[in-house]
Amino acid sequence: MYNYNTGRRDKKEERKSRVLEHVVHAYVSTAVPVSSKTVAARMGGNISSATVRNIMGELEEEGYVEQPHTSAGRIPTHSGYRYYVDITKDHIRLRKKEAERLAREYNWRIRTIKEVIERTSFLISRELHNAGIVMWPSIEDFYLKHMELVKVRTETVLVILVTMTNAVKNYIVRLERDIEKAQLEKITNYINTNHEHSAFSRIAAELRSTLEDTSDSDRQDAAGIARSALAIIDSIIHEKMENEIYWEGLDYFMGEAEFQDVSITRRLLQMFSERDDLIRLMRKELPYRGIKVHIGEENSCKMLKECSVITSGYTLHGRTVGRIGVIGPTRMDYDHALRTVSCLSDLISLKLREIDW
Repeated sequence: MYNYNTGRRDKKEERKSRVLEHVVHAYVSTAVPVSSKTVAARMGGNISSATVRNIMGELEEEGYVEQPHTSAGRIPTHSGYRYYVDITKDHIRLRKKEAERLAREYNWRIRTIKEVIERTSFLISRELHNAGIVMWPSIEDFYLKHMELVKVRTETVLVILVTMTNAVKNYIVRLERDIEKAQLEKITNYINTNHEHSAFSRIAAELRSTLEDTSDSDRQDAAGIARSALAIIDSIIHEKMENEIYWEGLDYFMGEAEFQDVSITRRLLQMFSERDDLIRLMRKELPYRGIKVHIGEENSCKMLKECSVITSGYTLHGRTVGRIGVIGPTRMDYDHALRTVSCLSDLISLKLREIDW
């Protein structure tokens, strides 16, 4: 129906494509199989229900719709949803008033990254009536202003970080070997002197670079300090990554007609509880800034085979540092979901420039 080489639909297939679009719209809004009479009415009476019935038969043969019962109308298949999303996702923009309304939601005394994450997840779930998920930015993208290391006990260090926005963060780091207090002071001075105002990703990279050249005996002590510093930085990054997904809206999500089957509900609740599959999904797409849509069987996670997942990246200092998204049934209002997720990814990117990290 759609010529991906020319970016246009063939004229003879135009009507078929429009019929599919109306099937998608009608089924998403009603959750009831769509009849040819319904589609003909939605198309303004410019086409007979008999003609629509023939076209829907062709769409079924091509795998875009299916008939759940012989006496029922048609519903979109995963391929039908995919076709619909592919021809619409690049042309969808949130209306100005809607975008302005969402932007005002971020002015409600939001001052910390935690508040931004929670607010974004809440807005996604409220606007789309499904589960809103947000990936925390990694500590790798925080900028260091000052660090202090305090020995708590053997092989255990308290790390006190001050970011460039004066946010203070404390981490307990457990090391593979003990480090004396005097050595901790050297590590502290080394990091504060050489890596002030640097992102943690850059600090880690430069420490690894230092360790590549240890042939000069004069640099052995510096290499030892760099090695210990890197162990601490890596431990902080790893600790943050263990808690990097936040979500809201499971009540909306589980209220959908598609998820009333107890076995499906149990699997989905397990997925949200364990988080590993969600974290893997978001990490895999992290390098990509734009919208990603996974529909039903396209999801690599077997627990999401009955779901659609729409995500988009958000940025800081020109880098994609996290992703936001929505998880719902394949019978999703893709137009609204695509517009909302795209708009909120832009808004969270703007807000991150203003708040405490």
